[in-house]
Amino acid sequence: MKRGAQAVRIGYFGKLPTRADFIKSADNVALAGLLDDWLAEVMNVLSADPRWKLKYDAMQPLSFAFVGTRSRRAIAGSLAASSDSSQRRYPFLTMTAIEVATPATFLPRSPLILAPLWDELNLRGAEVFSAADPDAALQALSTARIDIDEQHDEAFLDFLDCHNIGALEALLSSASVRRTILAIGLLLQPVRRSGAERLDKSLVLPLPQAGRQRYLVAAFWLDLIAPFLQPSDFELSLFVAELAGRPSLIIGFGGAASETLAAIIDPQSAADHQISFDYAGWVDELIAGDPDVQKLSAYLEQGQLSLRSAQALFHETFV
Repeated sequence: MKRGAQAVRIGYFGKLPTRADFIKSADNVALAGLLDDWLAEVMNVLSADPRWKLKYDAMQPLSFAFVGTRSRRAIAGSLAASSDSSQRRYPFLTMTAIEVATPATFLPRSPLILAPLWDELNLRGAEVFSAADPDAALQALSTARIDIDEQHDEAFLDFLDCHNIGALEALLSSASVRRTILAIGLLLQPVRRSGAERLDKSLVLPLPQAGRQRYLVAAFWLDLIAPFLQPSDFELSLFVAELAGRPSLIIGFGGAASETLAAIIDPQSAADHQISFDYAGWVDELIAGDPDVQKLSAYLEQGQLSLRSAQALFHETFV
């Protein structure tokens, strides 16, 4: 039996240029406290750099979520750099908690499940920032109800059937889809074998410019990744953000680790905390002695290979 959509309430907290101090909604108080502690830690990490204010001010609004391989509750929202009327910097954050029926299927589809929420929060957040007096926009935000529907398998499978490797490369412009797919498998295969429940670095994966395609590609990446994590109890942080002007999916494997968000805001710390696939030439060297992965690599060189076939071959090879 399929579960119907759930309507979620929105909470908010943070600072706005039109207000003298910290503001927060009456809803989701406990959740706001947890996220406030997380953001305070992130700001503490950033402030160790004398130039942190410049980097903070340059941050574009982003969408985020915390999801787990076994957790029956997910947290999602949006985040924007902000400050109060005295220019004391602190983000403005909107958020909600979501009941998860089936964690094993929620995680890989989460970008599609959360897309309506993220889009709505980004729109309403922009209205709050653009208003000379944000009271009405904040009231509308606190009374909003947004439907969350976990049923997105059909749309996702249609995307896999209707797109091939060549089409995905066209959507992503400069990224090598073959190397990125292989790199995901090579990096995460040891996790499944060892049973580890934490990875120290986050993954940065490319996304298209178009909104709907962006969420579908994000779901494709997570669909490849999820089977490596399922045997263990992982808490993931997901961010859909612009890095160096390009849309990206950032996946952290340590729950609400402050370093994951801090590395998004501060590009200079990214090398210590992120694995990017912009330069994945190491992949071809690493697969030289593995005939199964070499076979997958040969298939992925075929631009006409459907994403459905690529997905199946990937899981057959690595999982």
